[in-house]
Amino acid sequence: MSWKSQVTESIFVFLLFLKACNAEFEISVPREPQLAILGQYVVLGCSFPVGKFWDLDRTLITWQRGLEVIHSFYHGQDQLDRQSHHYANRTSLYHSQIERGNASLRLERTNLGDNGEYTCSVSTVLGNQKKTFQLKLAAFFPEPRQVFTVSPSAVELLLTSQGGYPQPSVQWLDDRGDDVINDTVTHLSEDTLGRYIVLSRLTLQKPVNKTFTFVLKNKDLDQEIRREIILHLGK
Repeated sequence: MSWKSQVTESIFVFLLFLKACNAEFEISVPREPQLAILGQYVVLGCSFPVGKFWDLDRTLITWQRGLEVIHSFYHGQDQLDRQSHHYANRTSLYHSQIERGNASLRLERTNLGDNGEYTCSVSTVLGNQKKTFQLKLAAFFPEPRQVFTVSPSAVELLLTSQGGYPQPSVQWLDDRGDDVINDTVTHLSEDTLGRYIVLSRLTLQKPVNKTFTFVLKNKDLDQEIRREIILHLGK
């Protein structure tokens, strides 16, 4: 066999090897939307396969939202020249774990502007791939404040809670578990940070001798606040 044939055969075998590696190269990201608590940090998960041919200097990791660059890593170090201002000083990779296939991104001080789709892209000598998943932000509602107002003919009960996200569901239930929607008014608004303010008012004509339960639910966080109120008021 001539040396040219040997070179051609070697190149062919190498190309087959690269094709096989690329076919087996698959990164992993969350399959379901990832949940984060507003104001806290979140680790956006992404991992990739490594092997004996893996080379840090030939590894490219990029996190994006559409065309917006969140974080880039190549030539063995972070490359943040094109990073979006929205994410400046809030992102980091786990550098010591990249050699073990960890491309996860730590995002600090989350805010509502972080809601949405994130794409993790990884390219190595073994192959390249990118995958997208959803990040959802949420915040717990604090225990509601309670204010009674009594007039000669009626009683008004106001419950307020501020700072939760996303929009909650609110109910007032009587002692039979029925929603007393005709006697209640609930107003939802947003504060300057986009979190919800809940004002819910129950108004009843006197006399009153009943038990009511205020129920606020934040489904994303499986949060349920129940406040039982016993009213005994004559005319």
